[in-house]
Amino acid sequence: MLLRAIAGREMHHQPGIVRSWLSALLAVAVLVMPCANVSPAWGADGSLVIAALHLLERTYVDPIQPVPLLNAAIATLRQATNEGAGVLPDIAPGTPDARADAQFVSEFVRAAQVSTLPEAQLAYAATEGMLLSLHDSHTYYLDPVALRESQRQLLGQPSFSGIGVTIASRKDAAGISWVFVENVFPGSPAARAGIKRFDRLVSVDGQSLRNATALDASTLLRGPAGTTVSVTVQRRTQTLHVSVARAPIKVVPVETSFIAPGVAYITLFEFARGAGQQLREELQRLRARSPIRGVILDLRGDAGGLVVEAASVGGLFLPPHTVLARIHERDLVASAIETSGPPLFPQTPLVVLVDDGSASASEILAGAFKDYGRATIVGVKTAGALGGSVLVRLPEGGMSVTVERIVTPKSQRVEAVGIAPDVTVALTVADMERGQDTQLQAALHAL
Repeated sequence: MLLRAIAGREMHHQPGIVRSWLSALLAVAVLVMPCANVSPAWGADGSLVIAALHLLERTYVDPIQPVPLLNAAIATLRQATNEGAGVLPDIAPGTPDARADAQFVSEFVRAAQVSTLPEAQLAYAATEGMLLSLHDSHTYYLDPVALRESQRQLLGQPSFSGIGVTIASRKDAAGISWVFVENVFPGSPAARAGIKRFDRLVSVDGQSLRNATALDASTLLRGPAGTTVSVTVQRRTQTLHVSVARAPIKVVPVETSFIAPGVAYITLFEFARGAGQQLREELQRLRARSPIRGVILDLRGDAGGLVVEAASVGGLFLPPHTVLARIHERDLVASAIETSGPPLFPQTPLVVLVDDGSASASEILAGAFKDYGRATIVGVKTAGALGGSVLVRLPEGGMSVTVERIVTPKSQRVEAVGIAPDVTVALTVADMERGQDTQLQAALHAL
C-alpha cells in the first residue's frame, strides 16, 4: 500500500518501503475538476459520514451499495471504542436507505458516548474507514488541515513548514528500518544546511529513528516556521550534526541539469500548476547551452498532480494530440487525455525512472511511453494508483472522489496493478549507504 506524506514536505514511504503523503495527506489524485462544495448542513458528528455517503452516491465512478459502506464505518467505530457488535451492530442487508442512515447516526451517538476520542476525531475516523473500504487509491477522506495542505500544494503554494526533503523508510538485510533522504528540494532549508540525497537520518532533536517509520520522522521534522530542528545524519562513514531552521515549503516542481555530456536529467517532483511550462522552458535553456542527445525523466516518488500538466509534459516527447490515456466515466461516453503543446524532443532517446512511489499522473506518462515504445522504463513497478478524481469540500474537511477510470492508450489497467519497468533495478539500503543511485546508473546505461 502506498501512503504518501509531506512534512514540509517530508514525503515518506515504505512497503519494502512505505512512503507517505497524505494518503490522507494526498494519494495525490489527478485532479480533473476544481473543488466542489457541499453545503454545511452537517458537522463533525455521525452526519459527516452520511454527507460523504450521499456525495459518493451522486459522483463516484461506479454505483455503490450504501449499507456495506455504512457497515464499514460502524466497524471503524467498533475498533475506535473497543465495543462489539452487541453494542454497535451491523445494519441489516436490504435496509432502506433512509432507515440505514438513521440507524448509523444512532449508533454513532452511542459510540461517541463511550469513546475516549473527541466526537470530531471519531467522525473523521468513521468517514475514513468507510471510504477506505472501497479499496480505491483516489477515494479518501481529508481532515480540515490535510484538505488545506492538499489544495495549496496542487496550486504550487507553500502548504506547511518543515525542512524540504522527501524521506523513505527502508529495511536492511537484518530487518531494521532506517529513514533515508530521497530528495532535497532546491532552495529548501535542508539544501541550505547541506543535507544530501541518501543521508540516513539517525535522530531528530535527540530522538532516535532506528526502526522509526517515515511518518514518525516526518512528524518530528515538521514544525512552526522559524523554529530550529537538530538532525543527526549518517553519510557513508561520517556522522554529521546539522541544525536546520524550518520554513514554509513551496516545492519547485521541476529541476533539470546535464548529468553527462549531452544527457539532460529531469527530476519531476510533482505535477503542480505550471510544471509542464517550467519544464519546457528549462529544457530550452539547456538545449541553448549544448545539444541534447538523450533525456532521463525521473518520476520516482512523484505521486501525481494535475492532469493538464501530465498532458503538457507528455507533449514534449510525443507528437501533438497523441493519446496519453483513455477515460471511462459514469454514464458518459469514453474519452481520452491527449498531449498538449509542440514537441521539443519527439525522437530523442528517452529513459523514464519509476518506483513504487510513482503514481497517478506519473503512471499516465509511464504507461503511454511504454505502450508506444517511446521510452525505456527503468526501476521497479509503479504504485498502481491511477484514477481521475475531484476534491470536494465536506462540512468538516473534504474528500477525494474517483470520477474516472483511467487506462493506458492500449487499454491496460493500472489501478491496483502498476506498470512494470522494462529494466528492473531495485534501490537497496546498501546502495544508499554507499551513496550510489544504481537505478540512475542503469538509466544512463540504457540510453
